[in-house]
Formats: sequence, structure tokens, C-alpha cells
Amino acid sequence: MASEALSARRVSWDEDELSDDTSSDEDSEGAAEDSADDDEPPLMSHRQVALRPRAGTRRLTAGSASLHAAVLAAEEEKSPGGARKGRGEGGGSGGLAAAVHGAVFGLIIFVTCVPTMISYAAIVFRGHRFSNQLPTLTKLMFLSASVHMAVFSIFSSMPFAVGQVQDIGLIVLAKIAREVLDQSMESGSTHAEAVATVLIACALATAITGAGVWVVGRLKLSKYVQLLPLPVVGGYLGYIGYFCLAAGASLGTGVTIEGFGTWRQFFVLDPTLLSKLGLSLAFAAGLFVVSYKLKHVAALPSVLVAMPILFFVVLLISGVSLDTARANKWIPEPEEHPHAGWETFQLYNGFQNIAWHVLPGQIVHVIILFFFVAFGSVLDVAAIQTEQPTPLDADAEMRMIGISNIASGLASGFTGSYIFSQTIFTQRQKVTSKMAGIVLCVGEIVLFVLPIDILQFFPGFFIGGIMAFFGIDIMLDWLVNSRSKVSFREYLLVWFTFIAIMLTSLINGIAIGTAASACLFLLGYSHAPVFQIKRGLTSSRARSGEVTAALLALRGRIACIEFHGYLFFGAAIQISGDIQEKIKKTGATEVILDFEKVSILDSTSAQAISALVMALQGLNINITFSAVGPKEKQMYRLLANNGALNDIEEANIVDHVDEAIACCESRLLQNYALVAAPGEGGREIPKDTIGRIAQYLSSFCAPVGSAVGVPAQSREVVLEVAGRMEERLLDAEQPIFARGEPCNEVFLVLDGCANLEGLSQSKRRVREPKKRRRQQAPTAKVVRKYGAGSLMGVLPFQVAPSHTTTCRAGPTGCKVAVLSRDTLRAMIAESPQQAILVQSVFLRHIANLTQMALTPHTATETAADLGGNGEISEGESPGSCRE
Repeated sequence: MASEALSARRVSWDEDELSDDTSSDEDSEGAAEDSADDDEPPLMSHRQVALRPRAGTRRLTAGSASLHAAVLAAEEEKSPGGARKGRGEGGGSGGLAAAVHGAVFGLIIFVTCVPTMISYAAIVFRGHRFSNQLPTLTKLMFLSASVHMAVFSIFSSMPFAVGQVQDIGLIVLAKIAREVLDQSMESGSTHAEAVATVLIACALATAITGAGVWVVGRLKLSKYVQLLPLPVVGGYLGYIGYFCLAAGASLGTGVTIEGFGTWRQFFVLDPTLLSKLGLSLAFAAGLFVVSYKLKHVAALPSVLVAMPILFFVVLLISGVSLDTARANKWIPEPEEHPHAGWETFQLYNGFQNIAWHVLPGQIVHVIILFFFVAFGSVLDVAAIQTEQPTPLDADAEMRMIGISNIASGLASGFTGSYIFSQTIFTQRQKVTSKMAGIVLCVGEIVLFVLPIDILQFFPGFFIGGIMAFFGIDIMLDWLVNSRSKVSFREYLLVWFTFIAIMLTSLINGIAIGTAASACLFLLGYSHAPVFQIKRGLTSSRARSGEVTAALLALRGRIACIEFHGYLFFGAAIQISGDIQEKIKKTGATEVILDFEKVSILDSTSAQAISALVMALQGLNINITFSAVGPKEKQMYRLLANNGALNDIEEANIVDHVDEAIACCESRLLQNYALVAAPGEGGREIPKDTIGRIAQYLSSFCAPVGSAVGVPAQSREVVLEVAGRMEERLLDAEQPIFARGEPCNEVFLVLDGCANLEGLSQSKRRVREPKKRRRQQAPTAKVVRKYGAGSLMGVLPFQVAPSHTTTCRAGPTGCKVAVLSRDTLRAMIAESPQQAILVQSVFLRHIANLTQMALTPHTATETAADLGGNGEISEGESPGSCRE
């Protein structure tokens, strides 16, 4: 199992940063500059699980303790302006200078990668099962790393890109290696045949993973890869940390460490064993100091080179021979016949007697491997993007990573991707030549080709200390420091997944963690508000002044329950338990159940809604359903089959909430006694057209709350104004006024109806091909309906030079009375009383519109009645402010 070991991904748990969307150049550059000094990722950090954390916070290492960190962290002493050079900028005064500059930093990275690859080989091929072949298997790790680097050097759009074997997938490869070896030998294969089967299994898993990552890039599916719950990934990486710590203790002391119980082997008085363990941990602590405290680019490479040399110098000074040191397992025994690179393929046993039948059993491991490698690669690309002055093609980068893994698999290699820290390190060092990658690739090929057992030069505590450093750093970041980056539930889930993996197995633990994450989501979502109670609603239908005044007094009796989101079984408690009590508090007699914003409705919630309807009907409350969809669709069918629509008349099941409000208004008006306006004395209002105009105008002139209508002395003036207005008949759909026409007339509807048009803003759109949607022009829809007695065009007449919308006669035509601007001017000149009456009508009309738009009478109920589950608020009246 591998650590994100030398590959610490700095993690920000902010969900809004877990996106592969490309930010603007200014944003990415600004963010980079803000955190340049505080958030340098360690050089030996191969991954970044998410974007960089906020400045001033300690980054979370996603899978490895960043040994590479030190060099990059040291870059805080970089020259001014050198950190933000984009691709293709400065790094040398010419091609040769740029190549030399790149080669130097390629050599630095190579020094840090050598112990990294050795550690990775020890992780995948861990234990006595592979001890005899480990030097040769380590060469395959170097070959795989060089293949990744070669692909990145050839295809990456960034000349400073670094791609290597990564640790996020190594733990899965280690599981594959161990299980395939055991199953092969149990089926009768020799050890050599079983090792050959293991290599084929790892190569196939890597190639299949690469193909999957390439498909992700080809089909632009990167955003879906991130659906794997991050706390589950955190628990998995915490397990990687433990595995690295256990592997470090094993390599440093020669004692096999796996489960928690195996650590008691160190509770003995064995000076040699304890000194080995102490030296390994001391070296790990030293790496912490170097990585996070020393700020020089050469600090970490110098320590990595100097420590083995120092060890052999101490042996020489103390007079301890190499044979004695090997006998006491301070350094490994050298391979008797070291293999050259091409000889390592002898481990495939000529593809003879391969236990092919055990490979299908690893399909689940391969799927997990794909998800983790794809997940990490997506976030690596996103992390690197934050440092770039120009956008990266994330999908192209994913395709390249896929090709790299396919090539690595075909070359008997292992999974890999971008090494975030090293890529940013070379960029900030102004490396503009691909020579850095070439040097790293060539160095790894040389180690693969040369017939030298490189492991003999590294003491056990050296490799063990590096791996212990990885493990401790990863566990601290994911199991401790992550607490400040996640919610308490997510933090518990990180630990739960970690413990589940420890107590069961990798696959079972991840499955348990994912299931627990789903349960936590359902629990949280079930408590999220799924409804909002709106009051104070009025429809888009314009009416006479008298009726409008009545509706303003009555609209408090209308309540709209607006459901939204996913109404699944978890929401049933809110629907059945909370809404009824809240509706009682409102005193509503008309309730609208609006489903326009509902995405999905399940049968449990449908039953809860049915129970709610029955309870409200028992309180003598009228129910109207809005936007439940066609009868053949699931939402209507579930509501009908579960009894919610049983006692609901067809007229009370409408397509839009505005229609539902209009239905409620009509029922309220039927039971409301509108006051006649005969008045006392004075001239009677005739029954002809002039009389009808005067009657409608009078409804806007009566004092507020008056029961007698227009005062007698004003009746003559009303009739005079009515006589000045022009009667106009319009055919069906004929424009009364059109967009762009001068606003020189006010209209009073006498018969029929009129419709004001606006651009459609429907929230529920039928899915159509994108090409067809682009070709369609915005459609007009009716945003306000005018009935008999309603005024049109008052506001534009007062303040606008021309109409911004079109109003048409209804489907049966209409009759209107027209007051022109010239007529009003004549009134002002000839009869100021008439002009004052007209302005009073206009003022009352505008006041009614304003009152319909305002929401005064339930603002104080919102906080008191919210209760954490639903919300009572003033509703927006559809079209209430529109003329």
C-alpha cells in the first residue's frame, strides 16, 4: 500500500473549491499571489486532493507526507516575481541557458524521487513473499516512473510538468499483489509463476485504469468523478497513512507490522530492535524539520544524499563491517546476481503457467483503483490550474494521464499522474525547458538498466524513516488536522471509514464508509426545509377598484405551500407534522399546494401529502393543486393513486400558481358582499355605456372603507369625465397598445378581457437539444390579465414616453374606454375638477398596485413560525406591480 507518501496533496475541504472549473486568469493569479509564501506545497508531495487551502492554514496532505515538501517550501526565498511566471516565460536568456536551468532542477527532483520509488516498490511488494525479488521489482518501479515522465514530457502543455508513479493507487495495487500471489499459490502455482501472475495483474489494472481515465477526459466526465464522498477518501488516505507508518516500522526494524495487535512486538527489551525503531522515527522527525522549517532549495536533496553516506561513514569509524551490519539487518543483503533492466522481464516466466483464473476476482479492486486515480487526477489538474496564468484544458490533461497509465501498464508499470508539488516547484523556478523532465526520465531509465542492486546503498532506517514520515504526516493531516476543514459529521465519517477499513478490508471498509456517507446525506437532507408557506398573494388578474380593494382585505386568507427539491421519504415528517400546525396559525381558508419547484416526488411523500389534504379539508379549508404535471406523469399519478386528489375538483388542479391564486380569489369574492354605490341624492348613474364607465371610475374614487360609494357632489363630475372618454371595440388578439408606441392613452376595460404580454420566464422547461434551444427566440406569455372595470396603461402614461410591452384583446375581443392625453389637457384647462378626479383615480389605482406589491402583515411571523423546517413569508404576487 502506498502512501500519498512523497506525494502530499494539500487539501482544502471547502466544497466550493472542489471543482475542476477553470477560474479566470486574474482570479487564479491573484489567489496564487495571496498564498505564495504561506502555502508552498512540499516538494515530495505527489498529490493534491483538492485546491489549495486559505492562506495561513496548514495544508492537508492527502496521501503522503511531503518529503518533497521541503524544497518547494524553501521557495519562499525565491527571487521577487519569480513565482508566477506562466508557461513559456523566463528561466534563461536563451535555449541553452533554459536547458541547463531545467537540467539542474531535474536533477534535484531526481534525487528526491529515488527513495520515493524505492519506498513505493516496498509498499506494493511488501513482506517476505517478495523479499527475494524486491531489488528486481524495484527496477520495474523506476521503469514505470520513467514511462510516466516520458509521456508527460511529450504531451503535456506545460514544459515544467512532472508526472510519476503516485501513491493514491498503490494501496490497491498492494492488495491486488498480495491476493493474487496467495490465490495463485493456493491453486498450485510455483512462487515464480505466482509472481508472474502478480505482475500481469498489476499491469492490467494499471492499463485498464488508464483507459478509464482517458474515457473520462474524452467524454468530459471529470465533474462526475468527484462524486466520491471526500470524507470516505479521507478515511482511505488515513489508512494509507497507517499502512505507510506500519511499512516504515517494518522496513526499519525487520519486524512485520500489519494490524494494531502486531505493534506489541516492540514492547520487549531488545536494544537492537528498539534502536532501529528509534533511529527510524528520529529520521522521520528530522525530515519534518527539513520539510517544514528549512527554507533552502537544496536542503531536502542534501539530507537525502547525505544520510546514507553518513551512515556508512559511521560504520567505518566505529569499525563495524558491512557483513556485520547486514547480519544485524541494518542494511539489506545485496542481490547475488543483480539484473540489468531487460532481464527483469524474466519475472514474467515467459508467460508460462500464468494463473489467469484468479484475475477476474480482482475486478472490484480495479474499479476502486480507477475511481481513486481518476478522482486524484481531476483534483491535481484543478490544483495546478490555480497556479497557471492561462486556462488548462482539463479534459485534454485527463486524456494524457490516461495515455500515461496505459503506456505504464503495457510496460509492466503502475498507476501515476501529475505530481502537483514538483510541477509547481519547477514552474516557480522558472523552468521553461522540458529538460527537467528529460533528466528525470533518463535518470530513472539508467537506474532501471544498470545491473546494480540499488537497495544495498540504503540502510533500513533510511527507507523506514521516509515511509514513517509519510504515514505520520498523512494521518495527522487526514485524521487530526482535517477537523477544522470539515463539519463534525464529516470528521466522524473520516474516522468511521478509517476504522472500517482497519477492521474489515479495503473494499468492505470503503463500501461501509460510502453507505454511511449516503445515510448521513439522507439524514441531513431530510432536515433541510422542503417547503415554504407564502401569504399575501394576489394573482396577475387586474380588476376594478372595488374588487381590488376587497381582495386586498381578503388575501390574508390565501396561503401557498411551495414545495421544492426532492420530496422523498425523509421529507414526509415535515409534510405530515409541520405544515398543518403552521397553516392553522395563518388562519387561511384557501390553501394552494404548489409543486412547480419539485424535482422528484416519491410514494411516501405522496401519502404524507394525502394525509395533509385530508387534515386541511377537515378544517374546512379549500385545497388547490398547482403544477402537478400531466396525468400520465409520475407526480400526478402518485398523488392520485395515494388519495391526495380524490376529493379535489378538476377546476382546482391547475398548471400554474397564478391560476391557483385566481381560483382562490374567485371563491373568496363569491362569499364577500361587494358594496353597491347608489349614494344619496344627486343625479342617478344611467345604465348606458357612459353610466358603466362612471360606475367603474367611481370604484376608484370612493373613500377607503366607505359603504356609500362616490359622494353625491362628485357624481356629476364622474359622469362628465365618462362622457369625455372614447369608446373603442377591438377584435380578438388585436393590439390595444404595442411595444414602442407612445404612451398617450389610458384604457378602462368595459367588456371582455385584455392580456399584457411579457417574455416567458418559465422555470420548468422541456428538455430539448441544445441546438434547437439556441435557435428558438424567447416566447411571449401573458403576465397580467385585465377584466371588466380594470385600468390599463396608467403608469406608462404618467412616467414613460413609450410602451415597453404589448397588450392585446382577449380571445373574444373586448370593449375599452380610452382617455387620451389631449383629453386630459383639455380637462385641466376647462374643468379642473374633472382633472382632479382623473388624477384621484390614477392615484388610487397606483396605490392599489403598490399595496399588492408590499408584504406588511406576516413579516413578523416568519422567524416565529420557521421552526427550522419550513418558512412562512410574504409571497410575491404574480404580476402585482405590472401595468
